[in-house]
Amino acid sequence: MTSNQIENYTCSQETKLGLSLASKKAYNIIAALIVLCFSVVMTAPTAYAEDTPTDYAVAISETGMEAASAVATMAYFPAKAAFALGGGIVGGLTYAFTGGDEEATSKIWRASMEGDYMIEPGHLTGDNPINFVGPEK
Repeated sequence: MTSNQIENYTCSQETKLGLSLASKKAYNIIAALIVLCFSVVMTAPTAYAEDTPTDYAVAISETGMEAASAVATMAYFPAKAAFALGGGIVGGLTYAFTGGDEEATSKIWRASMEGDYMIEPGHLTGDNPINFVGPEK
């Protein structure tokens, strides 16, 4: 087989697979550039924070805590919302079955519907407690 025949055969096989040799190379280059950009983005703030005054390091640290609190809120909020919804339903049933006892109903509603619905950076550091259940009054 000559080199032209081999090249024609490999090109026909590659087009059957859906990618040509040129598109495979382009795909590999793009993938390498994405990995390179991602690694630079992830390491540059850390290196920058070590070389700069503490104001920048604190700002980067605060940004990280805010991002962590946002991720924690995504897990916490649905549970708190379901608890509040359940407390609203139970409180309404309590009002109906106790003949309109507002004190009992308000205790249930206050306990289930009040409290924290978001996790803040202070909660993650332990400076502020997380109040899943509202205050007793």
